[in-house]
Amino acid sequence: MSDPSAAAQYPVLPLRDIVVFPHMIVPLFVGREKSVRALEDVMADDKQILLLTQRDAAQDDPEPKDLFDIGTVGTILQLLKLPD
Repeated sequence: MSDPSAAAQYPVLPLRDIVVFPHMIVPLFVGREKSVRALEDVMADDKQILLLTQRDAAQDDPEPKDLFDIGTVGTILQLLKLPD
């Protein structure tokens, strides 16, 4: 049996208006500073992040209770920074 304390931990990227399933390739547009930092961190590491959809897209600073319990671990292929 696997050791639950050895489970992988990933940074979380809350998604407002999309549900991402395994093997999907989708553009993600992020604007929140926390989300931008999370993406920059994973680009410097293994490029994997946990994608969780928000229960309420209008929530600007979601907490764990504001996110659905099931998500997808995604691999960030490319990060483009666009001007504001």
